[in-house]
Amino acid sequence: MKIRFWILIAAVACVAGCATTPPQFDHNSPTVFITGANRGLGLEFSRQYKALGWNVIATCRNPGAADDLQTLAAQNKNISIEKLDITSDRQVKNIADKYRGQPIDVLLNNAGIYGTLEKQTLGSFDFEEAKRVIDVNALGSLRVSVALLDNVQASDQKKIISLGGGMGTQSIGRLFGGHYFMKMSKSAHLMAMGVMQKDLQGTDIQIVMISPGRVDTQLMRDSGWTGSSISAEKSAAAVINRINLLDGESNGRLIMVNGKALPW
Repeated sequence: MKIRFWILIAAVACVAGCATTPPQFDHNSPTVFITGANRGLGLEFSRQYKALGWNVIATCRNPGAADDLQTLAAQNKNISIEKLDITSDRQVKNIADKYRGQPIDVLLNNAGIYGTLEKQTLGSFDFEEAKRVIDVNALGSLRVSVALLDNVQASDQKKIISLGGGMGTQSIGRLFGGHYFMKMSKSAHLMAMGVMQKDLQGTDIQIVMISPGRVDTQLMRDSGWTGSSISAEKSAAAVINRINLLDGESNGRLIMVNGKALPW
């Protein structure tokens, strides 16, 4: 009985923590890895890359609550949904272990948060909120990119793309007050990706930051923006088109979807 008991315990532990076999993707198709794929731009990227015939690794913190993403994946065997909190070293390592050897043509660092505005306004700072925003927006993209470098290097296209960053630039971030932690996190994000690009000179990996514009997503609503915006569908299509057009000249730079570089 004791032996059976410990076999049962081991089996339960393995279900909870052992790496599972990655999906059998179409090896003739390129692969995209998307963070924050449960809603907004991330969900739209998953839809559009699926429609283009790509293998899609769509990640989010809580796949069980990602109803739209689950519905999308049920329609196509080339979409794999993975649980991933980009602030967790353990979860990022588990994903890297699971997909070891899987080429990733485009690593799309989409996940990001705005944070609570009141907590990043002069006079009412909450520095625990600062840690949370910076961990997601700056360290998260770096954490994922480092873990999957070998996958990107093994691919044909070899592209690491991070979304956003305009508010982290001097040219845009200083135009208006407040929003401290968001701006700081995006500045750190730009620096991390720019330095990584320098470190990877001599490889064929391209690292580019792309501003998707003012997109009608939850992140935009969290910012308090009430002006004009574009749909996630249009923005995702424009970003994908820009990714396809990258030729190396934008390596290490922040660009808009029309290809214009933003100084930072």
